[in-house]
Amino acid sequence: MRTAWLAAIAFALVPVVFTAGASAAAQLSGASEAGAALTLAAGAAVSAILGLVVMRLSPPRVRDYGFRRPRRARAALWFAPAAATVLIILGTQGVRVDAPTVAACGVLVVAVALNEETWFRGIVFAILRARSTRTAIVGSSVFFGVLHLANLAGGADVGSSIMQVAFAALFGLVAAQLLVLTGSLWPAIAWHAAWNFVSFIGGDATDSRSLIGLGAACVVMLGYAVLLGRRTSSRSDGAATTDAPALP
Repeated sequence: MRTAWLAAIAFALVPVVFTAGASAAAQLSGASEAGAALTLAAGAAVSAILGLVVMRLSPPRVRDYGFRRPRRARAALWFAPAAATVLIILGTQGVRVDAPTVAACGVLVVAVALNEETWFRGIVFAILRARSTRTAIVGSSVFFGVLHLANLAGGADVGSSIMQVAFAALFGLVAAQLLVLTGSLWPAIAWHAAWNFVSFIGGDATDSRSLIGLGAACVVMLGYAVLLGRRTSSRSDGAATTDAPALP
């Protein structure tokens, strides 16, 4: 089982390395904000493709990792709470970047969401699920949160980085629960992309109104996590094992 944890850590580092490399390339090239976003998108896209190749070469089918139509959407409240968190951020931050940057951000968030969900809720989750579904849910979300400390290398301050770690772990928890409940990565990919998009076009604002909105969104997310936790607990190591693979 120690091997599984080491493998999970190694795979979790892959998207971080690609993101860090793309970020460094954007800074060294002196690219504009839109250009930097597209450079980051390129790095994320390459990482996502690599993740899909890993899935394709492993015993489970790619669809077994979660690349298939969601099921039990009604049990997930038709994903309304996830959508509500995005609308809260959009309503409190608004749009604070120019049109070319908005377009570039659109490309970036899709690439990043596909990349991170492929690795964290796809591959890392499957590796940890060999131990138990609960371990996979908690472990993948903790990895997702902690590895956001890499933002420190990009110049983020310690306080905001710690907050982002906590938020990312909460997001990862809900995303993993959605995978177990629906058997699909697509809800988390869509939510991930939408959340990042409204955050980016809002300039990741930290004024009082934006912080209130972020707090409200986190409360909704926490409530959603509790609800999904109750609905997935009965499936933790039984029927849910048919919804996503566990790698040996």
